[in-house]
Amino acid sequence: MAGNVETAREKLLKDMKRTKGVRFNASKRIEESERKTTRNTAYASVAVVVITLLPIFFPMNQLLENAIALFTVALSIFILASSLLQSSNSGQVKADQFQRCALEVNSLRRELSGAHEAADVGAFSARYDEILRRYNINHDQVDYDQYRLEHPDEFPALAAEETRAARTNLSRVGGYSDFAAKAIGALTVSLVVVATTSSSKSLQGVFAVFINWLTSATSHTL
Repeated sequence: MAGNVETAREKLLKDMKRTKGVRFNASKRIEESERKTTRNTAYASVAVVVITLLPIFFPMNQLLENAIALFTVALSIFILASSLLQSSNSGQVKADQFQRCALEVNSLRRELSGAHEAADVGAFSARYDEILRRYNINHDQVDYDQYRLEHPDEFPALAAEETRAARTNLSRVGGYSDFAAKAIGALTVSLVVVATTSSSKSLQGVFAVFINWLTSATSHTL
């Protein structure tokens, strides 16, 4: 009987440790995603101001004016969509919930670890389930993948293919956001350079370089 209680105790401690770790990962991931989204919105806002002022200070041909107008519209749409998505996703709220859940699970785990061996594991299990019900949110697979990679000793049977798949999933986190930031910066700089030279040929050359960079960056991101 005692062996069964000990087995249940160890399993509960292991489950709580993994839940705590995965939910901490989810909180950090969401906070980082929110930070990058805010950064990209700020970059796009600054870019709109900069390129809108270019025709005022630099004489330019119609092709360049059209390019600036198109980029301004694209950035405005990006800012609007990014702001709406960030607001609707409630990322900060979710990150806070994951953080609180992880802290409560960790506190309960420490309490069980320090409890007498004859302690009622069922009572601790019920309290654990209550915490999970209170924070009724699900983490993403990538959060669990990160935990498995951080604690390989807990997953000795993890196949090499699964490890590679987990690393691939982690490498893609934030990739699109970073790509968007680089694209906004690169195109803004390109337009500024072209505006200062005011040459159709330079416009075509800079845009050719940008398209080549965009194609290369997209292939690496995907």
